[in-house]
Amino acid sequence: MVATSRLVGACIALTSQMVSSAALPPKGCPAQNHGGIPMPKEFQRYQQKYRENLLAVLPTGKCTEETIGIRKSWDEIDDNTRLGYIRAVHCLASKPALTDRRLAPGAVNRLDDFTYIHINQTNIIHGSGYLLPWHRIFLTQFETALREECGYEDYLPYWDNARFSEDPLRSKVWDGSSSSMGGNGLYLKNDHGPYHEILPGVGNGNFTLAMPAGSGGGCVQDGPFQNFTISLGPVAKENIDLTNKYGYKANPRCLSRNFHVKSSEGILTWANATKIVTSPTIHELRINIESLWHKNSHTFIGKEGADPFSTTNDPAFYLLHAQIDRLWAIWQGQDLESRTYAIDGNRTFFGLPLDYAPDVPPSLATIYDRMDMGLGFTPLTLEGMPMTDHDSCFVYQ
Repeated sequence: MVATSRLVGACIALTSQMVSSAALPPKGCPAQNHGGIPMPKEFQRYQQKYRENLLAVLPTGKCTEETIGIRKSWDEIDDNTRLGYIRAVHCLASKPALTDRRLAPGAVNRLDDFTYIHINQTNIIHGSGYLLPWHRIFLTQFETALREECGYEDYLPYWDNARFSEDPLRSKVWDGSSSSMGGNGLYLKNDHGPYHEILPGVGNGNFTLAMPAGSGGGCVQDGPFQNFTISLGPVAKENIDLTNKYGYKANPRCLSRNFHVKSSEGILTWANATKIVTSPTIHELRINIESLWHKNSHTFIGKEGADPFSTTNDPAFYLLHAQIDRLWAIWQGQDLESRTYAIDGNRTFFGLPLDYAPDVPPSLATIYDRMDMGLGFTPLTLEGMPMTDHDSCFVYQ
């Protein structure tokens, strides 16, 4: 659903004093923070400034008051919108892959197209200067596919982790209902962690990622992704099969999860969300997102969702990264002029050499670098940075 920036601005003003109460917003305005831990007034001030500043620059190119999309919390959209999103995800899973099968023999459907390019680019788009702009374009590509290929009528929702940081299963994202992402995986006594997973391709091939023991490990047990079949990956494993190093071969299996609540408790909080959006520099912003939010969000989900390469196999990935993009957006929105195109970080994972380019020295990412988004699309990094220019036209509610 498209709303004008005038309505959004009016709703911001009218609801600014209501964040900590149970009162409903004025008619025509979306509900805010119903259930969970209320949004602190301090965070609300930063969010409000971001929205006001962003909407004040419209129109920019094709992004206008009439065309701007509003991305909302999964816990605030209604059941019909949630079900429409879920139907569209299943729709993409029913459409044939566009990826060249010579590159990814196991790519079966349109969801696999997104998983393939995420696997292919993982060692470049994580722990690097491309983390935020690459994923912003990636989210827009997925949102566009949902809308244009599968008839989804709204915009990409986000997982508002902080509202349920101390009891994440209370969120409508994970409540196991037909309008959720489903719940945990079946508890597997001998396969729930802890794990020490090798990340192939990085450095000398011995870089490992520790994953704690979770409370599941097996197939998702309820909700609309129970019995959901995935194909590519896994990639990060305790033992790497060199004949299928990046998991591109077909490996049909169920979607699995391994919830680790302690990765949320006391971590994915309003306090840390506020620390992120108040980061004084782009360098500190990136470090705070990586250390406080990014890895912990994935670790909470566990199994497929925690594999840095094939994490996109879990449809919840897109809600998770929309929240990370939201935090970046709020930070940018405090000073659009100086922050929109701010970049920090290397061109590879923590600046480490990759096995296919071991002699390339560490170098810093720039906004003029090309990013590989799959299917021949290679935009400049700067194209993934604004929210109302190039192919982006959205505001987070």
